Amino acid sequence: MNSGAYHEPVLVKEVIHYLSPAPGKVIIDCNLGNGGHALDILKQLRGEGILVGIDVDPLAVEISARRIAESRIDPAVVKFIVGNHADLAHLLGPAHVPPAGGILLDLGPSTPQLLSPLRGFSWESDEALDMRLNPQAGEPSAADIVNTWDEEELARIFREHAEERWADRIAKVLIQRRELHPIRTGRELGKIVGEAIPRKAWPPKIHPATRVFLALRVEVNHEYENLEKVLPQAVGALAPGGRLVVISFHGGEDSRVKKFMQELARPKTTAPWPLPQKGHEIPPTLRILTPQPVRPSEEEMQKNPRSRSARLRAAEKIAA
Repeated sequence: MNSGAYHEPVLVKEVIHYLSPAPGKVIIDCNLGNGGHALDILKQLRGEGILVGIDVDPLAVEISARRIAESRIDPAVVKFIVGNHADLAHLLGPAHVPPAGGILLDLGPSTPQLLSPLRGFSWESDEALDMRLNPQAGEPSAADIVNTWDEEELARIFREHAEERWADRIAKVLIQRRELHPIRTGRELGKIVGEAIPRKAWPPKIHPATRVFLALRVEVNHEYENLEKVLPQAVGALAPGGRLVVISFHGGEDSRVKKFMQELARPKTTAPWPLPQKGHEIPPTLRILTPQPVRPSEEEMQKNPRSRSARLRAAEKIAA
């Protein structure tokens, strides 16, 4: 694969600024992708320290390993792990990874994954409607969901995962169409969703099926559930003073990251027992570094339109 086919990482300068990689540090990239952020992090480590690259997609890890090797970086400073970031603590233990100076979560699929016709992420795909980031996983595919789930459940995920206002109508039409024949490809699904939404209600700048495809991708890969699992594990894996940097691409992700960081940035009071003794205050665990999410510059958005929806939040672990 040539460099032109690689995923273009977003907010690279901002990631380096907030993650603050430096020689001797341990940095964990929980969503390695094609290694875009990893290469810039490794430049900052200058051959000293460790970069741990994790991805649920075995092909992404393979491509990243090849790309980093081509950059003539000492392989001793890189550890590659195939696994889901939701299992972060379990993945780091056997790899004997010390407490980290920085952890990066770059959420969502990479551009090559989204554009791969074999994954079925696109409403232009004529391949099987799959959407699993790890096709070897035993999870139900998007095709399984649209062809077997009941109307109420389909409407629920469209509404809850992607705030689709036409969720009920789309679910009803899907049930009707699949009774005629199974929905097998992204193109079929995209056409059905487009027909289910009144033409005058189509969003002006995106395909009418965008939210439905997002909702299915989130459900197939348990994206929200996995995010809520990995965040506390990431904080636990940080050394005091270590930093957590999260890039999200839609409101469902960003709201969860924001809430998590805010909760850990507030002191807590233990419930006194027996009452009415005064409770003990537990100091905050995190210091928020980004009161507002960091967005890409106009220049970056022009060069990489995918970056338009990116939002970066960062926090630092407070020493006990």
